[in-house]
Amino acid sequence: MGLFRKLDRHAALMDGMAERLGSDIAGSVEQSPEAGARAYRAAVISCASCGKEGACVSWQAEHETADAAPGYCRNGDWLAALRP
Repeated sequence: MGLFRKLDRHAALMDGMAERLGSDIAGSVEQSPEAGARAYRAAVISCASCGKEGACVSWQAEHETADAAPGYCRNGDWLAALRP
C-alpha cells in the first residue's frame, strides 16, 4: 500500500472514531487552524503507525456510538478532549 493511500485510510479511521465518540475535529481546526491542523496530522500519523488497524475496523463496525475509544487507540485521549 502506498504511503498516501495508507494515510487516507487512517484519516478515515480517525474520522470514524471521532464520529462515534462525538469528537469535534473540524471545530478544533476552525478554532485554531495551524495548531488544529498540526494536531490532526500528528494524530493521523500516530494512527497509521498503530498495529491494531483490523481491530479498529472491527470495533467501529460494532459501535455506532461510544463513550470512549478502545484502550489500544493511540488517539483516545486527544479525541476525548475534543468532545463538547
